[in-house]
Parts: sequence; C-alpha cells; structure tokens
Amino acid sequence: MDFLALVNNLAARPHITSRFSIPDFLLFTRVLQVLKERLSWLSDSTHHSPPHALPLDVKTFLCSAFHLDLLTPTDIDLLDDCWALVRESLWVSVDGVDTEVFRSRELLDIFMSHGVENGIGFGDLFPPVRTCINVECEGATMLIGLEAIQSVCYTREFGPIPSFAYSAKCRVCHARYYHNYYVHAQAAKRTYYQGVPSVIEITKHAYIEASLCEQFTMSMVCGWLSAANNARIYNSQHASADGLFPLSWTISNHALDGPMVADAFFLYALLRDHEEHSYTAPFVLRNDCDHDTRIELALQARNQSLVGPGQEEWSHICNRCCEIRTDADGRISIMRAVVTDGITIGRPCCNVHDCKQRLPTQRSRFCDQHASLVHQCSVEGCERPVDRGFKTCGEPSHRRIEQRGEETTSALFQLQRRLERHRMAHLTDSMAGVENGSLGTNVDGVEVAEVDEDGECDDKGEAGNRKLRARLGRRWTHNEQLCVATCGVILGRATFYGSEAANGVRLFLRRLFPTLQSLPRVIFYDNACNFKRMLLSMNPPDHYFDACVLPVDVFHMRSKHSQSDAFCNLNCNPAQFPDLYNNGQWRFNSSAAEITNAWFGGFKSIVREMREDRYDFFLDEMIKQKNRMMVGELGRRGENPRHLNTAWLLSSEPTA
Repeated sequence: MDFLALVNNLAARPHITSRFSIPDFLLFTRVLQVLKERLSWLSDSTHHSPPHALPLDVKTFLCSAFHLDLLTPTDIDLLDDCWALVRESLWVSVDGVDTEVFRSRELLDIFMSHGVENGIGFGDLFPPVRTCINVECEGATMLIGLEAIQSVCYTREFGPIPSFAYSAKCRVCHARYYHNYYVHAQAAKRTYYQGVPSVIEITKHAYIEASLCEQFTMSMVCGWLSAANNARIYNSQHASADGLFPLSWTISNHALDGPMVADAFFLYALLRDHEEHSYTAPFVLRNDCDHDTRIELALQARNQSLVGPGQEEWSHICNRCCEIRTDADGRISIMRAVVTDGITIGRPCCNVHDCKQRLPTQRSRFCDQHASLVHQCSVEGCERPVDRGFKTCGEPSHRRIEQRGEETTSALFQLQRRLERHRMAHLTDSMAGVENGSLGTNVDGVEVAEVDEDGECDDKGEAGNRKLRARLGRRWTHNEQLCVATCGVILGRATFYGSEAANGVRLFLRRLFPTLQSLPRVIFYDNACNFKRMLLSMNPPDHYFDACVLPVDVFHMRSKHSQSDAFCNLNCNPAQFPDLYNNGQWRFNSSAAEITNAWFGGFKSIVREMREDRYDFFLDEMIKQKNRMMVGELGRRGENPRHLNTAWLLSSEPTA
C-alpha cells in the first residue's frame, strides 16, 4: 500500500484517525514490520500469509506501546481494525526482506520499554525454516514445540540488547532447529543453513551481528586490534547498554569479551568462506563438544586448502607486477615479478630444532614424540637427567644458568630489554596489568626461552666465543615466509620452524609454484646469492629455477651485500638484468616484501599464543582480506588487476 492509498483508507476510518496521527500510525506499521517473524511463528498463519488476528502477547505489547487499554473493548476493536487495514500490504512489503532494515533507535526504545517485559525482544531470533529439512528424515514435517531462551544480541549500531532465541523440533526425527543451524544425528551434529546468517550464535546465550563480525575483522586487518581490544572498544562505545536489560534478565554479564570476539571472528570467516566457494554440501560441525573442538576440523580443512597455490590471489597479475610482451613472431611471454622474505612471527612449537609435530597442550615444551626430553637437562649439549623440581641437572654451572633465568624474570630492566627485543608492536590487551610471573614468564607472558650464564640469550659473547646456553621455556617457530608480488599482493605464506635457511626457501617456492608454468620469471630475495650457490652445489643440482632471474632486492644489494663478492655481483645484482629497468627506472618494486612485512609484523603479539590451527587460519584470513583491499586499490589506480588462468598455470604444458 503506497502512502496516498494509506491516507485515503485512514480518511475513511475516522475512529482510527481520532486516536492515531499519521506519524503515529506509520510508527505502528514499522513496529509490526519488525514483528513479522514472530507473527508467522506464533500464530495460525503460514510464512506467506498474515494471521487473521494478532496473538495476545503482541496485542498486550502494542497496547502498552501506543497507550491503549487491553481491557477496553473499543481499544481492542481499534487494534484489530488497524491490523486488518495494513496486514496484507505489510506482509508483502516485508516478504524476503531482512527485518534489520526496519530497525531504528526509536523502535529499540519502544521494544525495550514495552516489549521485553511481555516476552518480545527487539529482533528475536527464530529458525528460518518451518518444515524439517533433515535428509535423514522421512519428509517435510512441520516443526513444533517452539521454545525460547533469554540471550544477548551484540549489535553494531545499538550495542548489546536483550533478545529471545527460539528453537523448534521435528516430531519425526527429533532434530531441533535454531536460528543458525539444526541439530540432528542424536544431537551429535549441527548443520548450518545455506548462506551467512545476519546474526551468528557464539554461545547458547550470545549472538553477534555479522556486520559487527565484519567490523572486528577489518579492525584487525587495518589496525592490528586484538580480540580483547576490540571487545574493550565495543564495551566502551556502548557503556550505557546495561540499562536496556531488565533486572529479571537471567544473563547478568552483558559485556563482550576477547574470547567471544575471537570465536565470532573464526566462525564468521568459516561461514563466509563456505558461502564464497558455493559448496553444494552444507556446512556441518560437531555438536557434542566445546566450541574450540567443534571448529578445529573446519579450521584444519581451510588451512590445508591454502597450502601451496591456495590463496585466492595466487594467480594475480597487474601492471605493477607483470609485463606481457609479444615478440616479432607473435609469441607471448609473461614476466611476473615477486619478492620472498621472512618476518619474525611465531607460535609455540616443540623445543627440538625444526620439529613440526603438534604440541599436546599450549604450555608444553615438547611434542609427544619428544616428550621424554622434559626430563633431560635444558642446557644445550647436556644429556644428564634433571634434578627434581629443576630444569637442569646438578652441574653447578648449569644450575647457575637456571638461577640466572629466575633473576631475569624478576629484574624489571631485563624484562623491559626483552620486551624491546621481541618488538611487540601492539598489546593484545590494552588493559593488561603487570603481574609477578613464575619462572620463564615476563610481564606480558613472553617466556624467557633461552638464557646463558650472564642472563642473556645472545648466541655469542663479546669475544666471539659461544656461551653455554639453556632453553628453559618454550620454543617459538622461527618466521613466516611470504611471497609477495611487486605490487604488494601476497601470493603465499609458510611457517618456518628452525631457521630461514636457503633450502627451506627453495622448498617453499617449489610448493607455492608447483609447475614451471606457474613459476615467476623474477624472484627477488635478500639472500639470493646464497640461494643461488645452494642450487648449484646440490648433488644433483636443482635446475627448477634455471629460467628464473634471482636478483637481490635493490635495498639489500646496496646496504647488505659486499662489493667484493664477485659471485653475488655477477649473478644476483639487479642491474645485471636489463629487463628489470626501463629508461633509468626500476621496472618492479623490489621492496614490496619489506613494506608488507611492516604490516604483517603488527600481528606478532596477537598470534603469539595461538594454537597451530588458529594461528594459520588467522594469518591466512588477514592476508585474504588485505589482498582484497589491495586489489581494489590497484583497480582504482588503473593498474588492471586480474588473474591468469589457474588451470593453465598448473598444467604441465611448456611455458610461454
């Protein structure tokens, strides 16, 4: 019904216009639009047609909100006439539209003041289906047994608000249907509905809007905000929200916390990834376990899909990272240029050098395979058993090292020095206090992993002699190796456990570019000369990179490589390759990895205590979102970002 038709209909009903002004009647219809989902469930209507009469709880709410008397017959008749006037047009106007678009602060105040006390929240959460869709069930049985629980819905615009979350069940297969998913297989599985829900369940009593999850994700990508700091900012912005909750509300703590934000980030990213790939099978998680265990397999599957040529921008090219030429015979050649470099970001791993086995717990020093080494002296090279209550044997010099480690954790100046050495660019919790730590832990939870007799962890003393050293705490992975197109788009990532060795880089590049067709023709690397030496010295030599130019990037060539190194200058000096410059200007930006590292390093403190699956997923998701922003910017600058055909790149046909 358009506005003119509404005015004409109201003019013909003076008993309505005598009680409702035009603005008030429009507000009345907006309230009903928000209530459509409830009306379709809590009445004898179907999803496609409105109920003939409003249910009692809705009438009670509307009478309270619009100053009508539920016990006065004329007021009830007035309410029924208003509903009869707008129900058909309202049902059509809301059909297929998310009711979030009808929400406003004015409506929120009405629902908080008059709805919650009547069991009606502002945007209550119902199952999106009315019949059973479980493939294990006999047929499309109507759902029954609608039940409600009190919950908190964390909204982007209004903050946390009280909400009622409803569920219903199938009387045949006993599957129970919730707002995001249905639980079946004897309550062992939860299957999510198609698409990304507008509101995502984090716990049984907590939901977060998808738009807020997106905001958290972007704040992590662009501002390096941890989950804890995202929660603190949100709570600060909506500090007055507690006033929206009645004293009778069973959930007393309405504040958002770091773990909830982290759970929302991971689950939202998984659901979005599933939707973007248009998988035919639904997204299924376990239901008979805690949340961390529930998403573990899904995280592992996504992580595995991104190993090697898995990033969505892996086949990216644009004017700033690729040059396409056509020779006199009409043959096309493609010259892609990338930079590879390592950045020191790590997570806990086994104390045995370069061991890639999982840790049994986050605080473990060794994996299960090397668990017996926890009883061995922590001093390098010593295999004697530890004394009870210590991490070293009874050798006095070894015991002194452990005592030095204890002193290091209690000396403030040593802690400050260590914090600076770790270059913690961002705190994971801006309100974290300073607490006295136990052995191997400093003020922000960073362990004293290695210590020598002087209380330091340098490899060598001033005289150049290697000091006696012990590893008292956990080990962290060595670095993340990135491969970045010279335009700044990240093509791939891998975790290096022991060191950024040349052979590790070789294996990383071969896995990232598994065919000669996909291998870039220019690979800048700050240690390219040693990389080239290693390729030539292997027995047999590795000829996989023979068609590649392997220059040192311009910055490191000028500042880190000796002019007297003939091999480096002859084989890896970028000035040796005319294709890399044009009219006195470098064709490609060989510092792209350094620039990317400046951004990537901001996540160091955020991921430092993450378990392996979450660590990999988080970093890959940050890369994915950053790449999307970068590609968008390249497009706005006219750099023509696009993709080479992935099947062609991965084919075994001869390269162009």
